[in-house]
Amino acid sequence: KDLSAKLNDDDIEKVLLRIDAVNKVKRLKLANCVNITGAGLEPLWGSLIIEQIDLSLVGEHQNPIIYPEPPISCNHVLPILDSVIASE
Repeated sequence: KDLSAKLNDDDIEKVLLRIDAVNKVKRLKLANCVNITGAGLEPLWGSLIIEQIDLSLVGEHQNPIIYPEPPISCNHVLPILDSVIASE
């Protein structure tokens, strides 16, 4: 949990590019990554492989109020998810 809280979009993007995630990753778990906007998911654009992405910010039965408010943005995440759905 500590490492996930330190990750940012650049970290996520570099790893996804390095492992060719668009062609290889079926499930991506980024739970507790409270410092990402979602821009780092760009390498997944149009993936035909990805089946599940976990962007949960808190664990089950945990208080959903996070301070400061996480920077995750629908403006970054939704177009990427839409591209995945459209590619099916």
